[in-house]
Amino acid sequence: MKNLLFLLLLLCLIIDSPAQTYNLAVGTNVSTYIFKNSDGNQIDFLKSGSGSRFQIGSEFQLLDTTSSLNSTSKKAIFFSQRQRLARILTRLHTDIQIESNQINAVGDQQNITFSYQTNFVGLSGGFGYQTPAFKGWTISAQSRISVYKLIQGNQALGNRYLDLTKDKQFSKIQVFYGYALQIQKKLNDKLFAFLDVQNMKTRHQDRLGTPSLNFQNTTISFGIKILK
Repeated sequence: MKNLLFLLLLLCLIIDSPAQTYNLAVGTNVSTYIFKNSDGNQIDFLKSGSGSRFQIGSEFQLLDTTSSLNSTSKKAIFFSQRQRLARILTRLHTDIQIESNQINAVGDQQNITFSYQTNFVGLSGGFGYQTPAFKGWTISAQSRISVYKLIQGNQALGNRYLDLTKDKQFSKIQVFYGYALQIQKKLNDKLFAFLDVQNMKTRHQDRLGTPSLNFQNTTISFGIKILK
């Protein structure tokens, strides 16, 4: 339950903040399966795989000067007297996304090839700092958390296919933690293009006598943002 506190905090911030932008992005996900056997030894016959990803969501500023400060409210007066604080808060952003992510891997052992093909869907949220660079370019950095659920998955083992939705290591809720870096270019008053790079990883604890599986994803996405 405590793994969801970050998302809950974002939701609390978002409730009081109307969306500034709506975004849509597609990209590629390069994933690594980090599997340890019951003795705690990491196996080395799994190789990274690639898959597609898709996201749609909204982004929020903690302080929108265009709507919050152009009034005579107590909030407007407070921040008009604290310009430096207002400037910092306008650069702090949160976002909430709906995502679809393919987390795949391949491997071979004793001349037997196998592969994992999965489709996860879920929610992700981020909190970070965004700063103007030059000539309409903006750079941002975020800490992120994602919560995924497997909706389809198969393991190809020789000439057999195994349903991964029946494997508890895959079918349970997967919580990813990590960071994102983003470069954004303003195209016009309402439209932005961006490149987003993320590194995310699950942190399932190792238990003596029990095998464990963690996922590590590196994603590269291209997308657009539409100003509300």
